[in-house]
Amino acid sequence: MEINMKNKVLLSFSITILLLIILGINSINKMSYLASISQKLYDHPYTVTSATKTIQSKINEMEVHMQKIVKSTTNNEITMHSQHLNILSNEINHQFNIIFERYLGDKMDITDSYEYFLKQEPLRKNIIQLIKNKKIVKASTLLNDTQANYAFILNKKVVKLVKHAQNKARYFNEEAIKSKEESLLFFILTLTAIVISILIILYILMKNIAKIDRDTKQHFHLLDQNIMSVSLDDNLKITTASHALSRQLHMSLDELKMTPSNWLFKDYDKNNINDLYQVIQSGKNWHGEIKITNIYNEIIWLKSDIYPQFDDDFEITEYSNILTDITDRKELEELSKKDGLTGLNNRREFDNVFPNQISVSKRNKELLAFVIIDIDHFKQYNDNYGHQEGDVVIKKVASILKESLKRPLDYSFRLGGEEFGMVYAVSTQENALSIAVKVKDTIENEKIKHSGNSASNYITISSGLYIVDINDTSSVDEIYKKADEALYISKENGRNKVTVYKKNG
Repeated sequence: MEINMKNKVLLSFSITILLLIILGINSINKMSYLASISQKLYDHPYTVTSATKTIQSKINEMEVHMQKIVKSTTNNEITMHSQHLNILSNEINHQFNIIFERYLGDKMDITDSYEYFLKQEPLRKNIIQLIKNKKIVKASTLLNDTQANYAFILNKKVVKLVKHAQNKARYFNEEAIKSKEESLLFFILTLTAIVISILIILYILMKNIAKIDRDTKQHFHLLDQNIMSVSLDDNLKITTASHALSRQLHMSLDELKMTPSNWLFKDYDKNNINDLYQVIQSGKNWHGEIKITNIYNEIIWLKSDIYPQFDDDFEITEYSNILTDITDRKELEELSKKDGLTGLNNRREFDNVFPNQISVSKRNKELLAFVIIDIDHFKQYNDNYGHQEGDVVIKKVASILKESLKRPLDYSFRLGGEEFGMVYAVSTQENALSIAVKVKDTIENEKIKHSGNSASNYITISSGLYIVDINDTSSVDEIYKKADEALYISKENGRNKVTVYKKNG
């Protein structure tokens, strides 16, 4: 199984750390070894050499004092030189003890020299006693016969110790040089391994960073080409946009950036825009639907998801707007809202729209007009002219309603059969009635012959108008029923009329 980047880097770092540990341990060991060699150089060669030279010097001094004893003329002189001999003898014993402690060669070499030194002690005492007994010639002869040979032999034995110490010094020096070379070689090899490991780590990191960079660029390219998105400033003005949105709207990126604030939400009324601002400026996400007309006058519906973006201090810097094309879904929804014959909103859409429009009109402190329309004697028209001609009349009436109600919040409906409805906001009751009468007159002025119509020789309509004010508490069903009652009065009063429902009875 392929090791992922994290494991590769971890393995490389582990190897590097292990090499550093090995280098550290080896360095400590080598330093300890060099320190040991240095100590041995001090403890053995230098110490032993120094001690042997001291012994040689003291032996020579003892020989001088023995010569002075032979030449002494008084007991005081003999005593003085004898005391010096004792001091020198003690010093030589001390130096032999040092050699015994530090000598790394064969201890028999020291024992042989030391025992030879001790054998001379009785001889010296004998010569001193002869001097004290005034046997000067005999003492002098004995001293001359033995002392020169004694000094020569003892010096020879001591020199052997010195040579051994010098050999040890050379050995330790060679060991130190060898250890230094080995340490340097090991250090170079280990350092090379560490450098190689670091280079491997850097190579792995750079390789993976380059791959991540490529993948990231490819990912952003795919997002840019396939996801419609924009960045918005505080005024909802586009600052950046994706190529996917540019293609969808048939606009260049520069053209999108040059659009005014709120351009994406230009079909929203002021209240809805304020609600949107309130949500996103509080740091919350906003979700909604927007309608845009492209340069070919094609209507495009987009699902809009706005997400505030924050800096390190949690201050909002911009807004990201992710857009999804929902035109097909909206078209299907529109089809489900429309009457198949006329293209007007159907009864189901009326049930959805009318309650909402009542709330909007009250919030805007406007009057809302609801008109129920019925084609006069339409059954007789179908009987006389046929259902096909009847459908033509239905379409014509629907077309007139569409042309008469063009404002964004004007609605027209086919409520069923020959029954239609209109919903529109007005400022006065007179305006509400005027629009309804105009529609009625426009239909009659089409002069579509209808021989079975008791109100006219042409197609006419009867209407019932109910006006909802801000204090009205009637339910939707009650309003519908009251408008229907007004329609009934229009029919009872000869048709081809508009009757306003009177709330006071």
